[in-house]
Amino acid sequence: MSDDKTMYYGVVIFFDPKKGYGFASWEIDGVKQKDIFLHFSDISMEGFKTLYKEQKISFKLGKNVRGEPKAVEVLVLKN
Repeated sequence: MSDDKTMYYGVVIFFDPKKGYGFASWEIDGVKQKDIFLHFSDISMEGFKTLYKEQKISFKLGKNVRGEPKAVEVLVLKN
């Protein structure tokens, strides 16, 4: 998909803190991509790891155990 150094930007569209996962919308060069999977274990923050709808994030692309894309090294961006 990409090299592991490229940072992408997206917006959280859903995150369930009880289940620990959600999705974000994102684009590459202005082209909307399939919503990316977010897992709490990939969020880079201290304490309780959760995200909120419409929060802006940056992330790198990784793969889950089935080889499907997911967001890794997820950072919350300040507005």
